[in-house]
Amino acid sequence: MEKTITIKGNWLTRKPHRNGLYATLFLTVILLFGTFIYLNNIFKAELLMPASYFSVFEQHQVWRIWTTLFAHADIHHVLSNLILFLPFAYYLSGYFDFIFFPVMGFFAGGCVNLVVLYTMPEKGYLIGSSGVVHWMGAAWMTLSFLIDRRESWGRRFLKVLGVSLILFIPDTFKTEVSYLSHFIGYILGVFCASLYYVTFSRKFAAAEVVEIEYDELPVSDN
Repeated sequence: MEKTITIKGNWLTRKPHRNGLYATLFLTVILLFGTFIYLNNIFKAELLMPASYFSVFEQHQVWRIWTTLFAHADIHHVLSNLILFLPFAYYLSGYFDFIFFPVMGFFAGGCVNLVVLYTMPEKGYLIGSSGVVHWMGAAWMTLSFLIDRRESWGRRFLKVLGVSLILFIPDTFKTEVSYLSHFIGYILGVFCASLYYVTFSRKFAAAEVVEIEYDELPVSDN
């Protein structure tokens, strides 16, 4: 008797938790509020929020690697980040716990900024949340690849590769954009998501809905 195992459902085939919507709305408001404060220089935000090599490594104002995530150059800058931030925030917070996102995500964003600032000129400033957005995108696609096993490894890999190329490879390059923060954010997202999956692999495996079919072998007469 031959056995055929088919995965019909998994952790990601159920509906996202409604807290994902609330978390996404809250984080979006915080991001927009931070940008509003920065653009209008409320409480001298233009001096306090951005991060630079000098302020972080010479003046030891390490908190700037996180406050700069909420500062954007203009409305177009913040909206361009929100285009991807909104869906990824909804799915990450709707399917996974609060510690992974937003806590780990924004902690990783600060780490990305720290590395990028170390490579920048002393007086150059780094602002924006694009490093976090690339972390979010990479984290979601990595977890989707590892958890949703209804298709073959190769087919899943091609999907992740295709989506990554479409969403994260720019068609034009601008000198004012830190593409290094995008790259590091993406790589760190893959690493964090992989570590998260390994930590909770039993939970994800237990959520799989499996269908088993038995095929009787033909009986031959002697």
